[in-house]
Amino acid sequence: MFHKITKKLRRVVNNKIFIIFTIVIFLLIRFYFTTHESTPKLPESYIQSSDIDSKQCNLSLLESDGCFCESNSDWKRRKRIHRIQHKRNRISDDRYLFFQNNWEPTIHCQFERRIGNTGDGGKWICDVYRLRQMNATDLLIYSFGSNGDFSFEKAVKDILPKAEIHTFDMQLYECPDGICTFHQARLGNGKDDDSKSLQMVMKELGHENRHIQILKVDIEGSEYDLFENLFNLSPSNQAKLPYIRQILFEIHLHSDSIDKSIERTHELFELFRANNYVIFHKEVNLDDPRNVFEFAIIRLNAAFFTSQL
Repeated sequence: MFHKITKKLRRVVNNKIFIIFTIVIFLLIRFYFTTHESTPKLPESYIQSSDIDSKQCNLSLLESDGCFCESNSDWKRRKRIHRIQHKRNRISDDRYLFFQNNWEPTIHCQFERRIGNTGDGGKWICDVYRLRQMNATDLLIYSFGSNGDFSFEKAVKDILPKAEIHTFDMQLYECPDGICTFHQARLGNGKDDDSKSLQMVMKELGHENRHIQILKVDIEGSEYDLFENLFNLSPSNQAKLPYIRQILFEIHLHSDSIDKSIERTHELFELFRANNYVIFHKEVNLDDPRNVFEFAIIRLNAAFFTSQL
C-alpha cells in the first residue's frame, strides 16, 4: 500500500516538474522571438532623439528655425554664453597665430557628428538626425570641391538616404551610382575666371525656391569670393538670399597681402554673423596649421540675436 502511494506521488511530482519545465521553455522561446523579431533593428547610423516635448521648447524651436529643442531656461543660458564668447571673437590681427586667437565656436551641438573621411575631407555636421526629422522629403545638399573624393557624399547618403546631393568641381569626375549628381564648374563670385556664384548654380538647376540643408565648401581660397558675393547683397535684394541651414567650409589665409588678408577674414566672419550664422565647430588643418582651418556654421533665426535674455 505504502509503495503504491509513494509511486503515485513520484508520478505526480514528475508531471509537475515536466509541466513547469515546459512552461519555462515556452516563455523563453516567446521572449526570444519577441525581442528579436517584433522589435525592428535600427541602422547603425540612427541616433535616437532625446528631445523634450515640443511644447516645452517653443522658444528654442522658434529661434533656431526648428533645429534645437531644449527648455527655455537652457536656451536662454545658451544665448548668454554665445553673446559672451562672441565679444571675444575678434581680438587680434596677429598673422602668425590668427586662427588660434580669433573666431571660436559660440554654440555647441549636442549630437555633432563627423561625416566622411577620418582625416582630411571629413566634415562635422550639427545634429544630423534633426535633418531627417525636419525634411524627410526635401533634403538638398551641395558639395563644392571634391577632387574626386566622394567619401563625404557616400556617408551623407548612408545617413540620409533620401537626400538629393549635387557635387561640383573644376575638374571632371563621376559620382558613384545612386550617391550624387556631378557638375563641372569653377565656383566663386560669378565674375572672375569664368566662375559661377551659388545663385547662378541654383538658378541653372531650378533650385531657386529650395532650401539647402548642407553646403560643403572646399575650393582652395575661392571661398572668400563665393561667400562675399552670396551675403553682400543690398537690402533690396535680401529676399533673394537662399536659405542655407549649415555651411561646412575650409578657409585659407592668403599670403599676398598680410594686412588685407587679415582684415578680409575678419570681415567675412562678421558677414556670417550679420546673416544669422554662428560657429559650432572649428579645427586646424595640420597640413598648413597657420593658414588653413576648418569651420562649421549654422543659421539661426534673427530673433536669437535680438531677443532679451
